[in-house]
Amino acid sequence: MKKSLLFILLCSCSCLAACQHNSPKYNSSTYRSSNTQTAEIELDSYAAITQNPWKFIQTKITVEIPDNSRIDTEREKILLKSNNFETIASRSEPYVYYIVNQLSQNNLPIELALIPLIESAYDPLATSAAKAAGLWQFVPITAKEYGLKHNNMFDGRRDLIQSTSTAITLLQNLNNRFNGDWLLTLAAYNAGEGRVRRAIAENQAKGLPTDFWSLKLPKETMRYVPKVLAIIDIVKNSQEYNVKLPTCSYENSLVQIDMSKNISLTKIAKYAGIPLNDLISFNAGYVKQTVNGPFHLLIPYVYAENLYQKLQADNLVANEIVELLQDAPHNRVIVETPATHIVDNKNIDNKDVDNKEIASNSKTAASLTVKNSLSSVKAMPITDTEYSNTELTQTSYLEEKSDSNDNTINYLVKSGDNLYSIAQNYRVKIADIVMWNNLKNPRIKEGDVLTINL
Repeated sequence: MKKSLLFILLCSCSCLAACQHNSPKYNSSTYRSSNTQTAEIELDSYAAITQNPWKFIQTKITVEIPDNSRIDTEREKILLKSNNFETIASRSEPYVYYIVNQLSQNNLPIELALIPLIESAYDPLATSAAKAAGLWQFVPITAKEYGLKHNNMFDGRRDLIQSTSTAITLLQNLNNRFNGDWLLTLAAYNAGEGRVRRAIAENQAKGLPTDFWSLKLPKETMRYVPKVLAIIDIVKNSQEYNVKLPTCSYENSLVQIDMSKNISLTKIAKYAGIPLNDLISFNAGYVKQTVNGPFHLLIPYVYAENLYQKLQADNLVANEIVELLQDAPHNRVIVETPATHIVDNKNIDNKDVDNKEIASNSKTAASLTVKNSLSSVKAMPITDTEYSNTELTQTSYLEEKSDSNDNTINYLVKSGDNLYSIAQNYRVKIADIVMWNNLKNPRIKEGDVLTINL
């Protein structure tokens, strides 16, 4: 059904992997449940994901990796060049928010967000020798089976939204068919369900165990699952292994703008002031680099408002900006134009990659600086109220009441306020306001009282 290049899995020195269990079972004979549960993030999922998706993944890992020589071998290979892992993980920034949120909403193990790490190095333009394509590396036959649109204009395998939806459906189906065993699920994701079932049948005929570790599978698959578990262990215990997980900024996550007409990505790049190569990666599903059906444009949050206004002036938009972490469209984003845009062009060592140039096409999302005293803003949820630029700079309408703590105030929300304007005036992060007040979503209304830690 699906056979992927496994991008990093074929590396001799720096291989990557990912995936495992949150609530469904792993292979019960070898996968032990953790005796000490990792502390749950106290924030609502929305707030926790916008704060730091990688921390959210790490915190949700609640299983203990078994002692297994095959896992140990893969872990050692990865740690030999841990900087390669860090570089590739950082490329997840534009996409990981959406993927993590979709997994969370579908009650799937959050660690499955690591699959694109090993399948494509989080590069939607990645293509394997077996013609697998996109973040999740679907081969044409699987794409057709699951209804992914694929023609000379649009390839749903490379589209963040459509491919992630398909991957979730595929993983759910496989896990159900293998009775909740995630090791067999992962093996089937790599080698195909039929190949795993044949291996199980062969062992049954010989009276042998049928757990993953006992099966005779393709060499690539025999390494794939241990690598998945090794990566989970590294992410879970990143400090112990001296591996730095990405610190993502929510303003670099993608939002959706629905277009009403065809338009080239080249023209959009000029409108938005974003490098064309980055825009192509974010919208890799458009084969001809022209937005057509399904007509959704994915753009980093920080560029969205400025681009939306220009597209609206030309009657090219169909709806308001849509934040991918929420189901319903919201009013337009209010963000600042970045002062600096830096693209990391680091590539993985070619010796550590299959004979395709996938890694050379991968780039990190824009690294941005903003005008206030913070080096970056980690979270910038969509606001519900549209503001003019002059309103954003005003502070006279703000009414504050000091708390007993000199560094804390209680802020009374006024008509027209939004999280962005409040965060800008107090030079704090929106993600922190969300956390301090345990907000379930970015909507605030007149009369609300927010705690602000200065």
